[in-house]
Amino acid sequence: MSSGFYDQALFTEHLEVALEELAQASGLSAHEIVELVEYGVFEPVSGTSAGASGWRFSARAIVMGRRASRLKADFDLSLSALSLVMTYLQRIEEMEAELARLRAQLLR
Repeated sequence: MSSGFYDQALFTEHLEVALEELAQASGLSAHEIVELVEYGVFEPVSGTSAGASGWRFSARAIVMGRRASRLKADFDLSLSALSLVMTYLQRIEEMEAELARLRAQLLR
């Protein structure tokens, strides 16, 4: 496991990053992030009334941004296709977590 600042272990819902920080850490451009916000992939947690330059994101968005950047590069995806893939991946993760929770209840 790497020991860089942006390790997933350091991310909490309480830590926020600016649009430019998210772009730098994820490998996506600020323009791409703005478009992915429009598609509903990213959701600013604050600064929504100040325009895109004032947006702040949960630090967990860095992990999602890195994944999006890798998928975009590896599969040469357009931003609309990337948003669809990211939405499906998030939904799969939610369903897997729900399945694990239900299995744990059954084992009690």
